[in-house]
Amino acid sequence: MELSALHELIGKELAGELSGAEGEVLHAWLAQATAEERLVYEETKRYWHTPAPATVTAADTAAALEQLLTRIDAAEAQPQPRIISWQPTSSAPWWRTRAAAALAALVVAGGAVFSYWSFQRATPETGIPLAFEEKTTARGASAKVLLADGTAVWLNADSHLWFPKSFEGAQREVYLEGEAFFEVTPNKRQPFVIHLGAEQVRVLGTSFNVKAYQEDETMETAVVTGRVAFIRSGAEDATSSDTLYITPDQRAVYSKSTAALRRETINSQDYAAWSRGGFVFQSTSLAEVARTLERHYDVKVQFANEQLRHCRLTGRFRDQTLREVVSVLALTGSFGFELTDDQLLITGPGCEPTSTAPAVAPSL
Repeated sequence: MELSALHELIGKELAGELSGAEGEVLHAWLAQATAEERLVYEETKRYWHTPAPATVTAADTAAALEQLLTRIDAAEAQPQPRIISWQPTSSAPWWRTRAAAALAALVVAGGAVFSYWSFQRATPETGIPLAFEEKTTARGASAKVLLADGTAVWLNADSHLWFPKSFEGAQREVYLEGEAFFEVTPNKRQPFVIHLGAEQVRVLGTSFNVKAYQEDETMETAVVTGRVAFIRSGAEDATSSDTLYITPDQRAVYSKSTAALRRETINSQDYAAWSRGGFVFQSTSLAEVARTLERHYDVKVQFANEQLRHCRLTGRFRDQTLREVVSVLALTGSFGFELTDDQLLITGPGCEPTSTAPAVAPSL
């Protein structure tokens, strides 16, 4: 089946205009679709039938529709793996069918596109403008993004960055979920603001790392050069008492559960190591080590004993395989492991919550 014809069928179904014959064709496609394609199809229907948030303006809607139509054109240019004979039975649809077809294009245009809309829909309070571009990285991958003002952003694994095509207004604003290292182009008249859900990081020009994964209990930013303001939710501006300023070799750590914000002294180069292909553990809990390995190597880590999460490890690594990293860490005697192609099982009796394991010889 032609991709555009599939969009048309799904669009008609969403708009309530699908004929019986067209329904049979669509059902035939669903019968041979993969589990992932069927899941995305069902989620797209759910999205379509959910009322739009009241904060979306007409301009936002127009910009979003323009993006979707552009994605249709791009998707239509891709070769299709499956062909089902079908002949359209009606002329061009009216605007609602067109909008529904545009949304339906997301079903087959790629998982990353769907993830963007899913995130937008699930967390409208983030206020991410619909016209913003999105860059995503999968587990086991990283990317570099050059913004319109010359700011360079290294995006770590399993992360999302939303940004405009050009920076206008009083501030340069981007949105981050995951981890990124920023080298911000100085501009005293236009501060650079990174939105991390309800919290913000604000700078004029500097280099620093931000870590804000949705599943982590903390958010943190570590400064390499310059000065950074971490602003808690509810603060009116950067001069508020809810703002913490940090300078080189310092990091701000924010607890999502307690809203506590603290400053720590660190070696900032350790926090930039991942952007050069390495990573550093410094008395890091095995639970956090596991999360890093899952993102960096796209592997599922399981614990045979929950006490293992309390063990703490130190080590430096660069351009090494997962087996090499785990083998070196296991030399501490804190744990054993079983490694298959896509799963790492950590074994052993575990540690008390306050224990610290011997440090591993640096290999970075």
